[in-house]
Amino acid sequence: MRTTGTKVSADGTEGGASTMVEVMTQKVPLGVSACLADCPVRYNGKRFDALGKLGRERADFAITPVCPECMAGFGVPREPIHLTGTGQEVLAGTAAVENRYGRDVTAQLVSGAQACVEALERAGARVVILKEESPSCGLFRAKVGRSRRREALGSGVFGAMLAEKGWFLIPDNAFDSPLTWWDWRRRMHAWLWLSDRTIAGNGDLTAAWHVIKFVLQETGRKSADEMGRALAALPKHAPIAELEALRARMLEMLRTPTTRERAMSALWKTYSHARKSGTLDGVDLHDLTVRSPEVRRNVTTIAEELIGLERISFENDLLFGTTPVLYRERRRLKARDESLGTTSER
Repeated sequence: MRTTGTKVSADGTEGGASTMVEVMTQKVPLGVSACLADCPVRYNGKRFDALGKLGRERADFAITPVCPECMAGFGVPREPIHLTGTGQEVLAGTAAVENRYGRDVTAQLVSGAQACVEALERAGARVVILKEESPSCGLFRAKVGRSRRREALGSGVFGAMLAEKGWFLIPDNAFDSPLTWWDWRRRMHAWLWLSDRTIAGNGDLTAAWHVIKFVLQETGRKSADEMGRALAALPKHAPIAELEALRARMLEMLRTPTTRERAMSALWKTYSHARKSGTLDGVDLHDLTVRSPEVRRNVTTIAEELIGLERISFENDLLFGTTPVLYRERRRLKARDESLGTTSER
């Protein structure tokens, strides 16, 4: 068993979860719109190498590229398609999918999307990165109608189908900057960890809350405070159904992105508390310098500071609320524990 430290909450106050970071050692099965994975499957045969922005981090995932339009039998190149309503409306039978000539191809695209869902299920994927604005893969915005500039708040057909599964879905604009990707990645890891955690009683859920609550306070303080009150109001032996309902709310909250300002504030709060409390005394900081939110710097620098803090978190088995759940290969975890003289149960 791994050793335990002083009990503190994720924001540094006493009385919460242990000081040790949660580490996932299995690669995350990751679904991705195939055109983002350098596959030439767009209607015009083009492709994007969005995953190339991950660099070495790409090896942390088991990637399954899928294209619902190819699985629909439309081929490459193909006539572009458009929606007459959102993907949700298509699945509800109140809108359709048409090609350039007005031919109804709804049934084909729905079948292609379902085939992709089944492939992702076989791969064990519950996280998918989707090409935004696509009539099939769009997540938050889908092109509706023939005009290239017309959009609707809603998903494409495949995006809507995945949303019904309750999976963790990421738009491709997550790669817009190192900071946005860092935010999506850390929330994804926390979402998977919380999804898989055994909740057999009040204590299990409360312990999980103390691990992830700092992230949720950062992204939505009001919702986080409401969750804290809901946990405090639970009866002594709450029914499992009630606990699962609260877990579902936490999982939904983890879908909310942060902002640059909030990330900077959380970084500074975490780092300054660790310095003042003595947590970092004798710790190799690898030349990490964290500056206050008043010091302006670009998103790349902010992301580098946050990733540097993750490195310190893992190497010293310290829980920092900005990234409470990390992925590391099992061999690296074993080597870390040997250097610290501890053992981990994963």
